This record gives sequence, structure tokens and C-alpha cells, in this order.
Amino acid sequence: LVCYCTNVEFFSRANDAVLLALYEAVHLNRNFITALTHSLTDSCGPSTSPTPVSSEGTSQGSADLTDIHTPPSNLLVTFLEFSSIVFQNTKTEANIQTAKLCFTILICIAEDQYANSIMHDINMVFKVQLHRVPMRHRKVSSERRSPSRPLACAILDLMVEFIFSHMRKTLLLELFNRCLGIIHRLLCYQKKCRVRLQHNWKELWTALINLLKFMLSHESDLVKKYNTFQLAHQVINIFNLFITFGDTFLPSPTSYDELYYEIIRMHQVFDNTYSMALRYTTTGGNWKDSAAKLTNSLVNIRAIINHFSPKIDSWASANYISTLTEEQVLEVVRNNYDTLTLKLHDNLDQFERYSEKPKESSFFTQMVRSVVSEYQQSLNFTSLEQQNLLQEFSTIT
Repeated sequence: LVCYCTNVEFFSRANDAVLLALYEAVHLNRNFITALTHSLTDSCGPSTSPTPVSSEGTSQGSADLTDIHTPPSNLLVTFLEFSSIVFQNTKTEANIQTAKLCFTILICIAEDQYANSIMHDINMVFKVQLHRVPMRHRKVSSERRSPSRPLACAILDLMVEFIFSHMRKTLLLELFNRCLGIIHRLLCYQKKCRVRLQHNWKELWTALINLLKFMLSHESDLVKKYNTFQLAHQVINIFNLFITFGDTFLPSPTSYDELYYEIIRMHQVFDNTYSMALRYTTTGGNWKDSAAKLTNSLVNIRAIINHFSPKIDSWASANYISTLTEEQVLEVVRNNYDTLTLKLHDNLDQFERYSEKPKESSFFTQMVRSVVSEYQQSLNFTSLEQQNLLQEFSTIT
């Protein structure tokens, strides 16, 4: 499987077949994690260059597991790079299903204890070249070089990239749920094992806050079709995990201070999220229970905002400063932790382990049927092509 995934030229329609095999190996055989994290992709043949990305953000040609390689590497690195291309193109139902399969594999990996021990090991670092969608507010250089880091950092970056690049009215709710579930699983491992990952956590916090802003801006359209309250609840619970247990896995006290700074700085987003959820708890409707859970999950964030905002305003007034710098705000935060009262939420570091429920079974059945159908069509096409060539040859002779 390692050789087949990384070095054998095969048609793009075979990608789903290989992904299904990879899923079965990861899901049913936990020992395969060893092969996933230790098998070098350059051990089966020559390396190839990454698939180029067009200005529209889709790969030029189909994404292929054979097109990606950044030595030194392993199969998991190859899979992450491949997934970054798959996630860029989710405009068709077939591509969405492939992305769902990639997310499912990542969920299985993210909740595996051994996989996490490897992915968070600071002595096992890899360069992972994630493909990013070109956006107007950022420039993506084709020469971008990722530093060597633990693989958990690359997975977090991949999830952040998905959030940033998929905020649209046709919300891919199921993919977002899986994306946030992967983030949550990694954080639970870090909290449990007290792993202090050297990572740019601000990018994750910014992505999550922007997702809340997006759902607020398009509330009237989204709430008619999607349970965005449940998705927002996942976002807030991730913040609650940082707030409650961040001192056990954030790299330094400064990182914890910066978390509070971002919450206070973007307080309007959290205030509006609470107001929106509160409206739906009183007006009823399909999302009443989910809205109520969301309001309850916001207790600590609102406590932080309500505790520090007056103290920041008071300090600014006392020092005759109209606009405070980040460092001045952080100083106020550091000096006022002692009087902050927070609520301990239950089960923040718990999650439901992945299992093939009836809905999942129908998804895999559909995927297998699609793979078999396309393979049969390819055989029929090849047979017809051979017949035409033979006919032309007989005419010539």
C-alpha cells in the first residue's frame, strides 16, 4: 500500500479506492499506524514534484497521491499533503465525498494514542508542504518552505486552512464538524499528556473567531438549512478547553495571556453570538435546544469579557490613554487574574470515539459502488479502444 500510494502512476479515479484501503487499514488495524508514521515514501522509487495550483485555487489536473513528495517523508506526510489538495476543490458532490473520506481517516488517526505520541514527538519532525488556496487578503508563494515540525502542527495548520477557505453560504456542515472534531481530539491528547506544542495558536483562534463572524453575518440564510448553533458550540468548547486547561498544554504563560487578549479584543463577536443564541432559545424552532447549549457554553467567555473590560477602561482612564497597545492590555490582564471567577465545564476533554454508524455505512457503500462502477467503465473503454486499434491495424495491413 505504501508503494502504491506514493510512487505508482495510477488514474485519478483510483484515489478513492486507495483512500478506502487506507481507511480500512487505519480504522480496523491499529498496528498499521506504525507503517503510516514510519514508512518512508522515497523507499519505493523516485520522488515526484507537487501538483501545481492555479490562481482559482484548484490543482491543475487532478489531485493524486503520487504527485506529492517532500523528503524526508513518510506516508502520513504524503497523505496530509494530498488532503490539502483535496480540500481545495469541494465544488462537486464527488469531491466532497472524497474530502469526507480524508477527514474520516484523520479522525481515526487523531484519536489513536500511539499516533498522537508520534505526531507530538518533538524529536520526530517533518516538512509538510500544504497547498493553500490563493486569497485576496494574502499572498501564497509557490516557493514557500515549511519548517520541520511535529506532524500535529501540520494537521492543525491543515484544519485552519480548511476553515479559512470554506466559509461560504453552501456550508459544508459535516466537513466542518469533522474538522473541529480533529482539532478537539488533538487538544485532548495535549491536555492529557501535558504536551506543550510550539505552535502559532493565534492562527487557530483567529480562524475559529472568523467562523463565528461568518455564521453571524449570514445567520438568516444559514439557519434555514443548517444547525449552526451546534457548530458554534463546538467552536466555543474548543475555546473553553483552552481557557480551562490551557495552562497545562500551551507553551508558555504568555500564550495564555494572548488567548485572553484575543477574547477581549474580539468581544463583539462573542457578545453577538450569545445574543443570537439567546433569541432562538426564546422563540423556539428546530434549533432551540442547540441554541440553549450554546448560551450555556459561553459563560466563561462572557465572564472574561465582563471582568477585564471595565478594568482595562479604568486603567486607560487613569493613565489618560485613549487607545491602549497590546502590551498595555496584556499587563492589565496579568494583574487581574486573581479576581476572575470561572465555571468548570464538564467533559470538555471528552469526545465520542469514531464508529461506523448506519449513516456511515451507507456512505462507504456508495463510495465502493462508485469505485467499482468507474473501474468497470474504464475496462469497457479500454476494451473498445483496443478493438478500434485492431480494426485500424487490419485495414492498414
